[in-house]
Amino acid sequence: MTDRIDPKRTALIAYDVCRRQVTPDDPARCAAMRPVLDAWVRLIGAARSAGIPVIYTTPVSRVDGADVVLLPTDLSTETGTPSLTNGVEGTPGAGFPDEIAPLPGDHVFLKRRPSAFYGTGVGELLHMLRRDVVIIGGGATNRGVETSVREAFNMDLDTIVVRDCCWGSDAAAHTYSLDKAMKMYARVRALEQVLGMVAG
Repeated sequence: MTDRIDPKRTALIAYDVCRRQVTPDDPARCAAMRPVLDAWVRLIGAARSAGIPVIYTTPVSRVDGADVVLLPTDLSTETGTPSLTNGVEGTPGAGFPDEIAPLPGDHVFLKRRPSAFYGTGVGELLHMLRRDVVIIGGGATNRGVETSVREAFNMDLDTIVVRDCCWGSDAAAHTYSLDKAMKMYARVRALEQVLGMVAG
């Protein structure tokens, strides 16, 4: 299998690259995320230059929490934290850092569940645009990105995960997802490799 893509059949999904995640208020976390933000600047710029549609998702819930379903899971029981911890729709944290802010020609979807596809309209957009190759990155790697990659596989989408554009608070789970779990469903590549694929 060749490591090439056709930009005319490709779309980029910037999964949950919102301010709350990529430029958090905590200075130490913000500094740690800087390499990821820099990687996204380069990837989005390359995609736009190649005419590849850029699709943003941002994880949100209503301010009254009416769209939040608190299902009992082992992790929520162990940590005392709900399985989904979305930001609040319409708040600055649900928007995007200036460096990678959407342009008028980009596509932005509000996302209320872990998958980039469930209830968003992203899958329908890809169909309308006739795009069957997806480049994706974001966080958390082992949660939302992996969920989206598995669903993309079920939709017969050729998926490339950009390692440098992914992050997670659990280092072991992040690494396992990239090095083991997602290899069954996608190609996992470094940023430089993907930039080369985009440039042809």
